[in-house]
Amino acid sequence: MVRFCCVPNCSNRSDRESHLSYFGLPLKNKSLLKKWIHVVCRKNLLINSNTKICSEHFVNAHGRRLYSDEVPSLLLPVVVRAQKARKEPRERSLLLQEEGLDELELEQKDVSTQTEEVDVEVPGELLRMKKMVAKLEAKVHELDTKMNRQLFRFSSIKDDDVKVAFYTGFPTSSCLKAFFQFLEPAASDLIYSKKQEENHVRTGEETKRYRPRSLPPIEEMFLTLVRLRLGLLEQDLADRFSVSQSTVSRITCTWINFLYLKLKQIPMWPSRNLVRANMPKQFKEQYPTTRVIIDATEIYIEQPHLPELQQMTFSNYKNDNTFKVLVGISPDGAITFVSSLFPGSISDKALTRESGILDLLDSGDSVMADRGRPSVRGVRLNIPPFLRGKKQLSEKELVVTRRIASLRIHVERAMERIKNFHIFDKSLPVSLTDIADRIFCVCCALSNFQPPLL
Repeated sequence: MVRFCCVPNCSNRSDRESHLSYFGLPLKNKSLLKKWIHVVCRKNLLINSNTKICSEHFVNAHGRRLYSDEVPSLLLPVVVRAQKARKEPRERSLLLQEEGLDELELEQKDVSTQTEEVDVEVPGELLRMKKMVAKLEAKVHELDTKMNRQLFRFSSIKDDDVKVAFYTGFPTSSCLKAFFQFLEPAASDLIYSKKQEENHVRTGEETKRYRPRSLPPIEEMFLTLVRLRLGLLEQDLADRFSVSQSTVSRITCTWINFLYLKLKQIPMWPSRNLVRANMPKQFKEQYPTTRVIIDATEIYIEQPHLPELQQMTFSNYKNDNTFKVLVGISPDGAITFVSSLFPGSISDKALTRESGILDLLDSGDSVMADRGRPSVRGVRLNIPPFLRGKKQLSEKELVVTRRIASLRIHVERAMERIKNFHIFDKSLPVSLTDIADRIFCVCCALSNFQPPLL
């Protein structure tokens, strides 16, 4: 059945303009029906289920249902109504009694009478208004597009893998989205601060306390990754994301703790069989029992206020206040062990003993390391030979040193990936020293999402 639009000077019909939607009059809602009749202002308007109005007369109504109180508002006839005295209530009631009409039918009769006395706009004026509306809608769309491009959000770079890798360290956008899907079930229930203002929402017998978020969860994760990857200051991020500096601080601290707890659920230490199954050819030929390659690194921190802490964290090697950490990688280059952070004054031997890595090794395993690591019973230690009072190494010792150095270089490359999280370029502020071990552990875990070293 062909449907026609009942608005004056509108020639849309369903067999020709099939892309439009056609809505019937709200016959069951008399108050809303009065409004429709009033804005349509058509003489002899039929009030039945076959009378339709097309979607061009509603705001963005193509392909959707109308709201319960929605009224036509676009491309309606412009009329100049003649001044007409309204009948007194008593006369109106008498008219209803005499003609046997209800209030709705009388309203329709008044509109029809008024329409006879006015002139409806000509079709040329209607066409001009349509063109003007189309230009305004195009301008609004253009401004929205420009505004979205100016905002620094993950949504504005999600289709560019190069920018995603630069800002977050993830190789592709699809990899980052998959990582967020892993976090998403718990990301909506994060607790940010106990000192913030709390809103109370009762659901049944439980009371949930929350604060409205300034950013969606995926944008909060993106902000945290940018903070770690580029090492931007909090005020810089606040300006980029159009939030306050305190909001940036609260988001980053909360998400670092959240990422640490979630990433700790992923087993990092592989079994011996898994290590040997993925062992590169160079290791299989020369050091087939290698379980892990270990090395230590240091990160700078701001000078503590207490003299005791200054002395504990002072590193003679870096000549600054630092934290020291032991990192282990498998022969194929994946980071498999990260110790807690220790004061910078600790020695390499003490760091290896206290790190806990020796408890993870099995009898028959071998560890590749630099000089200065303690020997462990049942575990072979592959380290470059010492001079031991000699002026120079023998030819055989030089070959061993070069062979180990050529394989140990991969742990240096893994360290470089960790240090590419530029939050470690500067000294960690005192406000972050409490979660410094979690920051480092998160950066190590995130570097494993990059392509393999070997």
